[in-house]
Amino acid sequence: MTRRFGLGLRAQIVLALSVAFVASFTLLGIAAVQLTQRAREIDRRHGAEATARAIAAAIDRMPGDRLARTTALADAVLGVGGVSGVEVEWPGVEPHARGVVGTGAVAEAPLSGGGAVRVWVRAPDAAEAAPLTRLLLLYVAVTGGAILLLAFVALTYLIVRPVSAVTEASERLASGARHVEVPVRGAAEVARLAVAFNAMAAQLRDDRAALEDRLAELLRTTAELESAQAQVVRGERLASVGRLAAGVAHEIGNPLAAILGLVELLLSGDVEEAERGEFLRRIRTETERINKIIRDLLDFSRQSTSEPAADMRADLREVVEDAVALIAPQKDLRDVTVERRLAEKVPAVAGSSDRLTQLVLNLLLNAADAIEGEGTICIEVDPCSDGREVRLVVADTGPGVDPAILDHLFEPFVSTKPTGEGTGLGLAVCHTIAEELGGTITVTNPAEGGARFEVRLPAAC
Repeated sequence: MTRRFGLGLRAQIVLALSVAFVASFTLLGIAAVQLTQRAREIDRRHGAEATARAIAAAIDRMPGDRLARTTALADAVLGVGGVSGVEVEWPGVEPHARGVVGTGAVAEAPLSGGGAVRVWVRAPDAAEAAPLTRLLLLYVAVTGGAILLLAFVALTYLIVRPVSAVTEASERLASGARHVEVPVRGAAEVARLAVAFNAMAAQLRDDRAALEDRLAELLRTTAELESAQAQVVRGERLASVGRLAAGVAHEIGNPLAAILGLVELLLSGDVEEAERGEFLRRIRTETERINKIIRDLLDFSRQSTSEPAADMRADLREVVEDAVALIAPQKDLRDVTVERRLAEKVPAVAGSSDRLTQLVLNLLLNAADAIEGEGTICIEVDPCSDGREVRLVVADTGPGVDPAILDHLFEPFVSTKPTGEGTGLGLAVCHTIAEELGGTITVTNPAEGGARFEVRLPAAC
């Protein structure tokens, strides 16, 4: 999903400068209009004062009728410089006024013979100040625009572009690029940011190279451990084969002795035809028995597969039958009762049958050692209540597992047997096989005695 971001740095700068420019331009415009208006009012007042003085001086210098001179002078200045009215006052005479007096600003000048000249001026209107105001506003707008443009260009080159370069380099670095470096330029803080980024990128390159070396080393170590683990499993299989072979050698001794005796009788020639056929059938039966014992042992010793266990399926009930058949010829197990409690409907489990056979066989041999050739071994196979796992239980009537090693029983070389007897790897191999097949194995000491090993394996999809 594409992540949405806000305005870019350049857009935010333009927006901020524009707001600042509009605010300052508005304030400057208002101030300029007010100042212009005030300046024109001051100019008109000064002009009115000068006009009053000029009229007073003209009246004092010019001979003749004062009233006529006053009227002529007042009519001459009315409307000039905003003059709206003129009033002349002499001692003992009614004031003489021309135009509109009494409103607006007034300027007064004394006469030499007494009295005074008063000149009224009206306030300048907006139309009169418009040209000057427009010129002033244009100046402010041009100046502000130029400042805005210069500020935008300066910020772009000093901040925006260097920060954009760091951002793009960060994105390339995040996408997996190795050699990423940004130029050191712009304002001091931005330049320090570029220097820090380049140092960080270099550190990341070094860390990535070290991590890749470590990963390659871990892969090599994992491969070596897997190879060692496979060798341990094969070694334990050979140990089991050797132990079974000893029992097989004794088991086939009796059938061979019987076969040899029957062959000698046949060769003697003192056998009737009916007996000859019976002897041959007994020889064939004993031979088939020997062949089956040896074949089962050879099949187990040769079992191996390169196919991933997760891609295979096995019937755990058949696996149990095969494992029981392998230990049946052992003479030291003739007094051991093997009970099989196999549910009728058991789903297949994910895994290879040879690995499962070795797991069950190791548990059976471990139980046989625990009961020392006398007792009962019970094997249960049934589906779990959730239907996603199959449960295998191997229980014996022996003394149970020493609580001191109960939590470490599946670790390599942990054994309850005397030194020199056994490898201490049988249960560790069972734990390895169960984990490889995605299952678990646990051991408990039930209250009724003995040891109880429970294996849970995932059902095949």
